[in-house]
Amino acid sequence: MFEKHKKEFLNYKGRRLPVYDKIEEMFEDGIFSPTEVVVIWGKRRTGKSSLAGKFMSEFMRPDIARRDIETSRRICDKLNEAGYVIRPPNDHTVFCDTYFETKGFMRKNNSAYKFNGVGFGLPNEIHTTSLLCPCGRYFLDETQDLFDSHLGALPTFITKAIELSGQYKLFLCFIAQRPKRLHIDIRDLAIFIEVVKLRNVYNQYNTLLATYWVCNIIYDNAALETYLSNKDPNLIDKTVVFKYRGNIFNCYDSNYFIPMFVRGKENEGLVLEKTTRTQFSVEYFKEYFKNRVIDIPETFRGKKPKEKPKKEEKQEEKIKEDNLNKQEEKNGDRKESA
Repeated sequence: MFEKHKKEFLNYKGRRLPVYDKIEEMFEDGIFSPTEVVVIWGKRRTGKSSLAGKFMSEFMRPDIARRDIETSRRICDKLNEAGYVIRPPNDHTVFCDTYFETKGFMRKNNSAYKFNGVGFGLPNEIHTTSLLCPCGRYFLDETQDLFDSHLGALPTFITKAIELSGQYKLFLCFIAQRPKRLHIDIRDLAIFIEVVKLRNVYNQYNTLLATYWVCNIIYDNAALETYLSNKDPNLIDKTVVFKYRGNIFNCYDSNYFIPMFVRGKENEGLVLEKTTRTQFSVEYFKEYFKNRVIDIPETFRGKKPKEKPKKEEKQEEKIKEDNLNKQEEKNGDRKESA
């Protein structure tokens, strides 16, 4: 099906690791399949999103994209014969929830299609989902928020979409810093690619020629959970290197999530109050407690503030009113004395 390519190797910590440049090599050697569920994970700033970009660029290659479009069209044709009106893409089937654009020598610039992660899943009567593209290649970043294991069971329309994704010829790639935050219903069906090291290669003019990602691969969730607790290297199924020729960092947007930090803060400035030494005065202590949290508010834990009972509210109003009356009486007494 695919042409054979001469194998490249990279020396890393005394080991000779195979380098995978083209996606057909990954399929041939069983790194993953065209209908896989893949979780890319690793520590912050290790190159998870750029590796996902490498995979997207491979699925957007004209020869690979043509095969995927043909597969997508065959499925759409069968559905349309049954009365549907699904029109597949005509250039590639890559979707993501961030930004990605293929760029490079002898390659036409082309962007991935937008996809909102909250639209993922099978059609159902509870939550509105998006129509998924047959043979679609879906890449979702920061998925620990979407499929959070701390929030209880995932709905059936999500789990079934993942369980049946192979029949719809989907490739699903979920990116997360902490894989255990992903729900077990996803982890049990996924393979795990840990990004261990990113290495960039430059020429004498400081032009980026290629990027290499050293990665550990674990194919079983039980092994992953043990590996996360003890880092036993014997639990790693494969250690491989992925390669991108050119500047992958021109293809995706590392600033994509910056707007999340300023949401609703259009008219708010930074707090630029300098720190001070402790001063033993009532005024200083009052200011001290404004900036020092003693009781953590419920809202900091993501919970809505509790509504006070009406009886308690009335008591607080009465106390405020009594205090105000007392203050007015004091002010009146001072005026009479004067």
